[in-house]
Amino acid sequence: MAKRERIEEEFELDSEVEGFQEYSYITSVISITYNLIADELANLGNFQEGLALDIGCGLGDLAIEVARRYPKLHIMGADISGEAIKKANNKAKNNSIDNVRFEFADVHNLPYRDFCFNLILSHGSIHHWKEPLRAFKEIFRTLKRGGLAYLTDLRKDAPIEIVKEVEKNLPAAQAKAFMHSVNASWTPTELKQILTQAGITDFSITEQKFSRQTIFKNRELLRKATMRNADYTKLSQATLIRKQ
Repeated sequence: MAKRERIEEEFELDSEVEGFQEYSYITSVISITYNLIADELANLGNFQEGLALDIGCGLGDLAIEVARRYPKLHIMGADISGEAIKKANNKAKNNSIDNVRFEFADVHNLPYRDFCFNLILSHGSIHHWKEPLRAFKEIFRTLKRGGLAYLTDLRKDAPIEIVKEVEKNLPAAQAKAFMHSVNASWTPTELKQILTQAGITDFSITEQKFSRQTIFKNRELLRKATMRNADYTKLSQATLIRKQ
């Protein structure tokens, strides 16, 4: 499914422009998550240099946050929406971030060579993949030996009380899109089965938790965050893949 189709379907809108307006709002609500993920990388490996990929980069927020922290790391943001890529490149330019660029690429057929990336990221896109088995194979193919794939997404088996807490605090269009995403996501057991079928053995799937160091560094942003009382560690999951 193309990104344009995905956005229109999630928000049940006929216009891509309207869809991106709603998508931009969602991005602003969860912006703290991009900071947390970018800071948590320091606890997962050494990414001072090399090449990184952000799959399903959307408007580029995660890739830009990582680029800020690792100025010698070259980051590519991949998406299947030309409009998203255009907006992301403009955002990077306006923020004078020159170690990141955004381009068209489909996770099911990545246009990159084998053993290419030191780091592969994705936040909130797994449940949009039409063929997750094929997508995971492509991620593993392009990951360098010693590299890390850090992929986070919603989980279908999240406690209903937490899902409803988030839903009721969102405007109608965003709440509907959020529920579509939760229902389309995977359980940890389902993801484990797909990864095993893909021939990937060195992986872990856990609640999306962050270290004390990361939380402390972002304490002021967390205090200001929307819906900060929701227990997001039970709403989202993190899949870590290492390639030996």
